[in-house]
Amino acid sequence: MSFYTHPSQPLTSLYHKPAVKQSSKNKLLLFIPGNPGLIDYYTTYLEIIQKQYPSLEVLNISHAGFQTTDNYISKGENSPFVFYDLNYQINHKVEIIEEFVNEKWKKNGGAGTEKIELFFLCHSVGAFISQRVIKRLLELPDISKKISIKFVGLICPTILDIKISSSGKIFTRLFWLLPLIKVVLFWTRFLKWILTPQRIKGIIRYHLSKKKVAGSRVDPDATANMENSIIATYNLVSSQRIIRQALTLAEEEMEEISQHKSTNDFFFKTLTNSENRVKIWSFFADKDYWVHDNTRDSILSQYTDLDNKNLNFQLGEKSGITHSFCVDQNKEFALITINALDKFFNNQLD
Repeated sequence: MSFYTHPSQPLTSLYHKPAVKQSSKNKLLLFIPGNPGLIDYYTTYLEIIQKQYPSLEVLNISHAGFQTTDNYISKGENSPFVFYDLNYQINHKVEIIEEFVNEKWKKNGGAGTEKIELFFLCHSVGAFISQRVIKRLLELPDISKKISIKFVGLICPTILDIKISSSGKIFTRLFWLLPLIKVVLFWTRFLKWILTPQRIKGIIRYHLSKKKVAGSRVDPDATANMENSIIATYNLVSSQRIIRQALTLAEEEMEEISQHKSTNDFFFKTLTNSENRVKIWSFFADKDYWVHDNTRDSILSQYTDLDNKNLNFQLGEKSGITHSFCVDQNKEFALITINALDKFFNNQLD
């Protein structure tokens, strides 16, 4: 496992695991998180997937402004706050992926090298960002000749009308009624003043322990999921900068994620056609508080095509996977993801 801070991108953490098994193909699994874009929440999920497919190299990219590696608190708090909006986050991912692909391309011999196969997984607003990142990568002549996009997995995607979801309505109203960001920052600062770090972690552990984490208490994956979630949540509440970035980004999401027909047409129709043949899997949780049922049904009615074997929409079971799977359902959802990949690639991905 390797967490590190990007040397040049602003307040950016990366989780990178090289492939465990040699393969004739260069295969890179890219993960784009939701908001808050803390990569720590997804570690167990990605580790389980790589155990199943050891020839996959894994790269999880935090959003700009969500650094949780090195001395992230002092680095973020001792400089003026800079908000990195959705457009910045898109460019940010393009630049990091482009840098990573170019390094691999050069290392593999450059001209004449076989294309690097890219597999995307993205959660919540990460799906909105990934749609645009993928389009941008394919439009860049120098990078498009070096990559072959094989698979995109959208997890609880907030790609349409987020404002009408139950949580979207609550946040929109709170942003309108209150100086919400200032209120949250005040209370988190107050809690840090009256509580020790150990006490804060204890409270987090208590609340997470009441959630059902997949597996038994002695299941190492469930234990790892719990510990990673405690660390991630503590990193979140400990940083005024991350809280402010997350809430400001959420406020922008309420306005920007509305109707995007041309992008969704390109994504669900053009990318999956017989010429491009990108495999796209979209998973919707039952009763998702960030994706209204009508929004989900609108996407399904417009883009479901039973004749298109490159496109699969999956609906979660009742009382099954939730939008916040990364907190307490890493193992359960990793198994669902593996099943989707096996179906697309006929158990021959590795």
